[in-house]
Amino acid sequence: MYLCVGVRKQDLRLIDRAEAQHHLVTREDVTACGFSSQQWCDRIDDGTWLPAADNVFRHRATPSTWELRVRAAALSLGRNAALFGPTAARWWGLEGFGDDRIEFVVPRIRRSLDPSVQLHTTRRWSTTDLLTHDGVRATSATRTIIDLAAAHHTAGGIENAIDSAIRLRLTSLPRLTKRISELAPGRRGIRMLRELLLDSGGESFLERRFLGLLRSARLPRPACQISYAADGRAIRVDFEFHTTNVIVEVSGRLGHTSDRDRQKDARRRNALQQIGKTVLEFTTVDVMSNPDYVSPPCEPRAWPHDDRRHDGHAATTRRSAGAGVGWRWVRLGSTTWQIGHSSPSRRCSTHRSSTARRCA
Repeated sequence: MYLCVGVRKQDLRLIDRAEAQHHLVTREDVTACGFSSQQWCDRIDDGTWLPAADNVFRHRATPSTWELRVRAAALSLGRNAALFGPTAARWWGLEGFGDDRIEFVVPRIRRSLDPSVQLHTTRRWSTTDLLTHDGVRATSATRTIIDLAAAHHTAGGIENAIDSAIRLRLTSLPRLTKRISELAPGRRGIRMLRELLLDSGGESFLERRFLGLLRSARLPRPACQISYAADGRAIRVDFEFHTTNVIVEVSGRLGHTSDRDRQKDARRRNALQQIGKTVLEFTTVDVMSNPDYVSPPCEPRAWPHDDRRHDGHAATTRRSAGAGVGWRWVRLGSTTWQIGHSSPSRRCSTHRSSTARRCA
Protein backbone atom coordinates (compact mmCIF):
# COMPACT_ATOMS: atom_id res chain seq x y z
CA MET A 1 0.00 0.00 0.00
CA TYR A 2 1.20 3.48 -0.85
CA LEU A 3 0.13 6.80 0.73
CA CYS A 4 -1.72 8.56 -2.08
CA VAL A 5 -3.03 11.76 -0.42
CA GLY A 6 -2.62 14.73 -2.78
CA VAL A 7 -1.07 12.56 -5.50
CA ARG A 8 -1.67 13.45 -9.14
CA LYS A 9 -3.48 11.13 -11.52
CA GLN A 10 -0.36 10.19 -13.46
CA ASP A 11 1.35 9.27 -10.18
CA LEU A 12 -1.55 7.01 -9.29
CA ARG A 13 -1.44 5.38 -12.72
CA LEU A 14 2.28 4.73 -12.33
CA ILE A 15 1.77 3.27 -8.84
CA ASP A 16 -0.93 0.95 -10.20
CA ARG A 17 1.39 -0.16 -12.97
CA ALA A 18 4.16 -0.83 -10.47
CA GLU A 19 1.80 -2.96 -8.36
CA ALA A 20 1.10 -5.10 -11.43
CA GLN A 21 4.82 -5.50 -12.25
CA HIS A 22 6.31 -6.68 -8.96
CA HIS A 23 6.66 -3.04 -7.78
CA LEU A 24 8.85 -2.02 -10.71
CA VAL A 25 8.41 0.38 -13.63
CA THR A 26 10.46 1.15 -16.70
CA ARG A 27 11.10 4.45 -18.44
CA GLU A 28 8.53 3.40 -21.05
CA ASP A 29 5.93 2.99 -18.27
CA VAL A 30 6.72 6.50 -17.07
CA THR A 31 6.08 7.97 -20.51
CA ALA A 32 2.90 5.92 -20.97
CA CYS A 33 1.51 7.30 -17.70
CA GLY A 34 1.81 10.88 -18.96
CA PHE A 35 4.97 12.19 -17.28
CA SER A 36 7.13 14.74 -19.07
CA SER A 37 10.90 14.44 -18.82
CA GLN A 38 11.02 17.32 -16.35
CA GLN A 39 8.25 15.91 -14.17
CA TRP A 40 10.04 12.57 -14.00
CA CYS A 41 13.35 14.25 -13.14
CA ASP A 42 11.55 16.00 -10.29
CA ARG A 43 10.28 12.66 -8.97
CA ILE A 44 13.79 11.24 -9.08
CA ASP A 45 15.33 14.33 -7.46
CA ASP A 46 12.89 14.37 -4.54
CA GLY A 47 13.42 10.64 -3.95
CA THR A 48 9.85 9.52 -4.68
CA TRP A 49 11.17 7.01 -7.19
CA LEU A 50 14.58 5.31 -6.94
CA PRO A 51 16.70 3.51 -9.56
CA ALA A 52 16.50 -0.29 -9.28
CA ALA A 53 18.46 -1.07 -12.46
CA ASP A 54 19.31 0.63 -15.75
CA ASN A 55 16.04 2.40 -16.77
CA VAL A 56 14.08 0.48 -14.12
CA PHE A 57 12.71 2.14 -10.97
CA ARG A 58 11.02 1.33 -7.66
CA HIS A 59 8.94 3.48 -5.34
CA ARG A 60 10.74 4.59 -2.18
CA ALA A 61 8.14 2.67 -0.12
CA THR A 62 9.25 -0.59 -1.76
CA PRO A 63 12.16 -2.34 0.03
CA SER A 64 15.13 -3.35 -2.11
CA THR A 65 15.22 -7.13 -1.71
CA TRP A 66 17.32 -9.67 -3.59
CA GLU A 67 14.24 -10.81 -5.52
CA LEU A 68 13.38 -7.23 -6.49
CA ARG A 69 16.93 -6.62 -7.73
CA VAL A 70 16.83 -9.81 -9.78
CA ARG A 71 13.53 -8.81 -11.37
CA ALA A 72 14.80 -5.29 -12.02
CA ALA A 73 17.95 -6.59 -13.74
CA ALA A 74 15.90 -9.03 -15.83
CA LEU A 75 13.55 -6.22 -16.85
CA SER A 76 16.49 -4.01 -17.76
CA LEU A 77 18.35 -6.66 -19.79
CA GLY A 78 15.27 -7.90 -21.66
CA ARG A 79 14.52 -11.27 -23.21
CA ASN A 80 18.09 -11.97 -24.37
CA ALA A 81 19.30 -12.59 -20.82
CA ALA A 82 18.86 -15.39 -18.31
CA LEU A 83 19.78 -16.03 -14.69
CA PHE A 84 23.00 -17.97 -14.47
CA GLY A 85 24.98 -20.12 -12.04
CA PRO A 86 24.35 -19.62 -8.30
CA THR A 87 21.67 -17.00 -9.03
CA ALA A 88 19.74 -19.45 -11.19
CA ALA A 89 20.23 -22.16 -8.55
CA ARG A 90 18.75 -19.92 -5.86
CA TRP A 91 15.89 -18.85 -8.13
CA TRP A 92 14.97 -22.49 -8.72
CA GLY A 93 15.14 -23.15 -4.96
CA LEU A 94 18.11 -25.52 -5.02
CA GLU A 95 19.60 -26.30 -1.64
CA GLY A 96 22.72 -24.49 -0.48
CA PHE A 97 22.54 -21.33 -2.58
CA GLY A 98 21.66 -18.25 -0.56
CA ASP A 99 24.17 -15.53 -1.41
CA ASP A 100 22.96 -12.21 -2.79
CA ARG A 101 25.05 -11.97 -5.93
CA ILE A 102 23.20 -11.57 -9.22
CA GLU A 103 24.55 -13.25 -12.36
CA PHE A 104 23.12 -13.36 -15.87
CA VAL A 105 24.22 -14.95 -19.11
CA VAL A 106 23.76 -12.92 -22.31
CA PRO A 107 24.89 -13.05 -25.95
CA ARG A 108 28.48 -11.89 -26.45
CA ILE A 109 27.41 -8.50 -27.88
CA ARG A 110 25.46 -7.49 -24.76
CA ARG A 111 26.84 -5.28 -22.01
CA SER A 112 25.46 -3.96 -18.72
CA LEU A 113 26.22 -0.65 -17.03
CA ASP A 114 24.92 -1.90 -13.68
CA PRO A 115 27.91 -2.78 -11.43
CA SER A 116 25.70 -4.89 -9.14
CA VAL A 117 24.99 -7.37 -11.95
CA GLN A 118 27.66 -9.79 -13.15
CA LEU A 119 27.29 -10.78 -16.80
CA HIS A 120 28.58 -13.94 -18.44
CA THR A 121 28.65 -13.92 -22.22
CA THR A 122 28.32 -16.72 -24.72
CA ARG A 123 28.98 -16.92 -28.44
CA ARG A 124 26.21 -19.48 -28.95
CA TRP A 125 22.96 -18.04 -27.63
CA SER A 126 20.38 -20.85 -27.67
CA THR A 127 17.02 -21.19 -25.95
CA THR A 128 17.44 -24.96 -25.55
CA ASP A 129 18.44 -24.66 -21.88
CA LEU A 130 16.33 -21.61 -20.99
CA LEU A 131 13.05 -21.64 -19.07
CA THR A 132 10.86 -18.98 -17.48
CA HIS A 133 10.31 -19.49 -13.77
CA ASP A 134 8.18 -17.12 -11.68
CA GLY A 135 8.29 -14.51 -14.42
CA VAL A 136 12.07 -14.48 -14.92
CA ARG A 137 14.08 -16.30 -17.56
CA ALA A 138 16.76 -18.63 -16.19
CA THR A 139 18.94 -21.50 -17.29
CA SER A 140 17.14 -24.80 -16.61
CA ALA A 141 17.98 -26.66 -13.43
CA THR A 142 19.79 -29.28 -15.53
CA ARG A 143 21.96 -26.69 -17.27
CA THR A 144 22.48 -24.77 -14.02
CA ILE A 145 24.03 -27.86 -12.40
CA ILE A 146 26.36 -28.31 -15.38
CA ASP A 147 27.34 -24.61 -15.25
CA LEU A 148 28.06 -24.86 -11.51
CA ALA A 149 30.44 -27.74 -12.14
CA ALA A 150 32.17 -25.79 -14.91
CA ALA A 151 32.64 -22.85 -12.51
CA HIS A 152 34.52 -25.11 -10.05
CA HIS A 153 31.92 -25.08 -7.28
CA THR A 154 32.57 -27.57 -4.50
CA ALA A 155 31.55 -31.20 -4.93
CA GLY A 156 29.35 -30.92 -1.82
CA GLY A 157 27.54 -27.91 -3.22
CA ILE A 158 26.91 -29.63 -6.54
CA GLU A 159 25.72 -32.79 -4.75
CA ASN A 160 23.16 -30.68 -2.88
CA ALA A 161 22.09 -29.04 -6.14
CA ILE A 162 21.61 -32.40 -7.88
CA ASP A 163 19.69 -33.97 -4.98
CA SER A 164 17.39 -30.98 -4.44
CA ALA A 165 16.72 -30.59 -8.17
CA ILE A 166 15.66 -34.24 -8.35
CA ARG A 167 13.58 -33.85 -5.19
CA LEU A 168 11.80 -30.79 -6.63
CA ARG A 169 11.19 -32.64 -9.92
CA LEU A 170 13.23 -30.04 -11.82
CA THR A 171 15.46 -32.66 -13.43
CA SER A 172 16.12 -36.38 -13.44
CA LEU A 173 19.13 -38.63 -13.63
CA PRO A 174 18.51 -39.63 -17.29
CA ARG A 175 17.99 -36.00 -18.30
CA LEU A 176 21.20 -34.90 -16.57
CA THR A 177 23.18 -37.75 -18.08
CA LYS A 178 21.89 -37.01 -21.58
CA ARG A 179 22.63 -33.27 -21.40
CA ILE A 180 26.10 -33.90 -19.98
CA SER A 181 26.86 -36.20 -22.92
CA GLU A 182 25.67 -33.56 -25.38
CA LEU A 183 27.83 -30.85 -23.83
CA ALA A 184 30.79 -33.01 -22.79
CA PRO A 185 33.49 -32.31 -25.39
CA GLY A 186 35.88 -29.74 -23.95
CA ARG A 187 33.66 -28.59 -21.08
CA ARG A 188 35.12 -28.12 -17.60
CA GLY A 189 33.65 -30.03 -14.66
CA ILE A 190 32.19 -32.92 -16.67
CA ARG A 191 34.45 -35.52 -15.09
CA MET A 192 33.47 -34.45 -11.57
CA LEU A 193 29.79 -34.40 -12.52
CA ARG A 194 29.95 -37.95 -13.85
CA GLU A 195 31.55 -39.12 -10.61
CA LEU A 196 28.86 -37.37 -8.56
CA LEU A 197 26.09 -38.90 -10.66
CA LEU A 198 27.24 -42.40 -9.69
CA ASP A 199 25.51 -41.97 -6.32
CA SER A 200 22.68 -39.71 -7.50
CA GLY A 201 19.04 -40.59 -7.93
CA GLY A 202 17.88 -40.16 -4.36
CA GLU A 203 16.49 -36.97 -2.89
CA SER A 204 18.71 -36.32 0.11
CA PHE A 205 22.26 -36.56 1.38
CA LEU A 206 21.29 -39.66 3.38
CA GLU A 207 19.99 -41.42 0.26
CA ARG A 208 23.14 -40.44 -1.63
CA ARG A 209 25.24 -41.83 1.20
CA PHE A 210 23.30 -45.12 1.10
CA LEU A 211 23.89 -45.46 -2.67
CA GLY A 212 27.58 -44.70 -2.14
CA LEU A 213 27.75 -47.35 0.57
CA LEU A 214 26.29 -49.96 -1.79
CA ARG A 215 28.70 -48.95 -4.56
CA SER A 216 31.69 -49.18 -2.20
CA ALA A 217 30.56 -52.66 -1.15
CA ARG A 218 30.11 -53.60 -4.85
CA LEU A 219 26.45 -54.36 -4.32
CA PRO A 220 23.77 -53.91 -7.01
CA ARG A 221 22.27 -50.45 -7.36
CA PRO A 222 18.54 -50.34 -6.51
CA ALA A 223 15.89 -48.37 -8.35
CA CYS A 224 15.23 -45.00 -6.70
CA GLN A 225 11.97 -43.29 -5.78
CA ILE A 226 9.50 -45.97 -6.88
CA SER A 227 5.76 -45.39 -6.48
CA TYR A 228 3.11 -47.96 -5.53
CA ALA A 229 -0.63 -47.90 -5.11
CA ALA A 230 -1.39 -49.36 -1.69
CA ASP A 231 -4.17 -48.90 0.85
CA GLY A 232 -6.04 -46.67 -1.61
CA ARG A 233 -3.20 -44.15 -1.96
CA ALA A 234 0.09 -43.60 -3.75
CA ILE A 235 3.20 -44.49 -1.75
CA ARG A 236 6.67 -43.54 -2.91
CA VAL A 237 9.56 -45.54 -1.50
CA ASP A 238 13.26 -44.67 -1.37
CA PHE A 239 14.70 -47.80 -2.99
CA GLU A 240 13.67 -51.15 -4.41
CA PHE A 241 15.98 -53.90 -5.58
CA HIS A 242 15.14 -55.21 -9.04
CA THR A 243 13.31 -58.56 -9.35
CA THR A 244 12.71 -58.69 -5.60
CA ASN A 245 10.12 -57.65 -3.07
CA VAL A 246 12.76 -55.89 -0.99
CA ILE A 247 12.23 -52.19 -0.31
CA VAL A 248 14.73 -50.07 1.61
CA GLU A 249 13.80 -46.89 3.44
CA VAL A 250 16.43 -44.58 4.97
CA SER A 251 14.93 -42.42 7.70
CA GLY A 252 16.49 -39.20 8.88
CA ARG A 253 15.31 -37.18 11.84
CA LEU A 254 13.22 -34.73 9.81
CA GLY A 255 9.63 -35.90 9.53
CA HIS A 256 10.07 -38.99 11.68
CA THR A 257 10.04 -37.72 15.26
CA SER A 258 6.50 -36.93 16.45
CA ASP A 259 3.78 -39.44 17.34
CA ARG A 260 1.91 -38.40 14.21
CA ASP A 261 5.01 -39.01 12.08
CA ARG A 262 5.54 -42.45 13.58
CA GLN A 263 1.88 -43.33 13.03
CA LYS A 264 2.16 -42.35 9.35
CA ASP A 265 5.36 -44.36 8.98
CA ALA A 266 3.80 -47.45 10.57
CA ARG A 267 0.67 -47.27 8.39
CA ARG A 268 2.78 -46.74 5.31
CA ARG A 269 4.99 -49.71 6.16
CA ASN A 270 1.95 -51.90 6.87
CA ALA A 271 0.37 -50.95 3.54
CA LEU A 272 3.53 -51.97 1.69
CA GLN A 273 3.73 -55.24 3.60
CA GLN A 274 0.12 -56.02 2.75
CA ILE A 275 0.96 -55.96 -0.96
CA GLY A 276 3.82 -58.39 -0.38
CA LYS A 277 6.78 -56.07 0.08
CA THR A 278 9.59 -56.69 2.55
CA VAL A 279 10.59 -53.37 4.09
CA LEU A 280 14.08 -52.81 5.48
CA GLU A 281 14.57 -49.51 7.29
CA PHE A 282 17.88 -47.91 8.23
CA THR A 283 18.36 -44.80 10.33
CA THR A 284 20.83 -41.95 9.88
CA VAL A 285 23.22 -43.55 12.39
CA ASP A 286 23.03 -46.87 10.53
CA VAL A 287 23.85 -45.34 7.14
CA MET A 288 26.47 -42.90 8.36
CA SER A 289 28.28 -44.97 10.98
CA ASN A 290 27.45 -48.68 10.62
CA PRO A 291 28.02 -49.86 7.04
CA ASP A 292 28.66 -53.41 8.28
CA TYR A 293 25.09 -53.46 9.58
CA VAL A 294 23.54 -51.95 6.43
CA SER A 295 25.38 -53.94 3.74
CA PRO A 296 24.49 -57.59 4.59
CA PRO A 297 20.68 -57.26 4.17
CA CYS A 298 21.34 -55.63 0.77
CA GLU A 299 23.39 -58.51 -0.63
CA PRO A 300 21.63 -60.44 -3.45
CA ARG A 301 21.95 -63.77 -1.65
CA ALA A 302 19.84 -62.34 1.18
CA TRP A 303 16.96 -61.15 -0.97
CA PRO A 304 13.53 -62.78 -1.08
CA HIS A 305 13.01 -62.75 -4.84
CA ASP A 306 9.72 -61.68 -6.39
CA ASP A 307 8.07 -64.82 -7.80
CA ARG A 308 5.13 -62.97 -9.32
CA ARG A 309 4.45 -63.23 -13.04
CA HIS A 310 3.39 -60.40 -15.29
CA ASP A 311 -0.28 -61.37 -14.92
CA GLY A 312 -0.31 -59.69 -11.50
CA HIS A 313 -0.94 -62.79 -9.35
CA ALA A 314 0.37 -62.62 -5.79
CA ALA A 315 3.83 -63.97 -5.10
CA THR A 316 4.12 -67.45 -3.67
CA THR A 317 6.25 -67.96 -0.58
CA ARG A 318 8.25 -71.12 0.07
CA ARG A 319 8.04 -72.98 3.36
CA SER A 320 11.24 -73.63 5.25
CA ALA A 321 11.75 -76.43 7.75
CA GLY A 322 10.78 -75.32 11.22
CA ALA A 323 9.15 -72.08 10.04
CA GLY A 324 5.53 -71.05 10.37
CA VAL A 325 3.15 -70.89 7.44
CA GLY A 326 4.53 -68.61 4.74
CA TRP A 327 7.79 -67.77 6.56
CA ARG A 328 11.35 -67.92 5.26
CA TRP A 329 14.54 -67.80 7.31
CA VAL A 330 17.46 -65.82 5.83
CA ARG A 331 20.94 -65.76 7.31
CA LEU A 332 22.67 -62.33 7.05
CA GLY A 333 26.13 -62.52 8.57
CA SER A 334 25.64 -63.10 12.29
CA THR A 335 21.93 -62.22 12.18
CA THR A 336 18.94 -64.36 11.20
CA TRP A 337 15.93 -62.65 9.59
CA GLN A 338 12.47 -64.14 9.27
CA ILE A 339 10.70 -62.93 6.11
CA GLY A 340 7.14 -63.46 4.88
CA HIS A 341 3.60 -63.69 6.29
CA SER A 342 3.37 -64.59 9.95
CA SER A 343 1.33 -67.27 11.59
CA PRO A 344 0.02 -66.41 15.09
CA SER A 345 0.64 -69.96 16.28
CA ARG A 346 4.38 -69.85 15.69
CA ARG A 347 7.37 -68.37 17.55
CA CYS A 348 8.30 -64.71 16.73
CA SER A 349 4.87 -64.19 15.14
CA THR A 350 3.26 -61.19 16.82
CA HIS A 351 1.85 -59.50 13.70
CA ARG A 352 -0.21 -60.76 10.78
CA SER A 353 1.39 -58.45 8.22
CA SER A 354 4.33 -59.22 5.96
CA THR A 355 7.53 -58.06 7.58
CA ALA A 356 11.24 -58.68 8.01
CA ARG A 357 12.25 -59.18 11.64
CA ARG A 358 15.43 -59.91 13.46
CA CYS A 359 15.21 -63.07 15.59
CA ALA A 360 17.56 -64.58 18.13
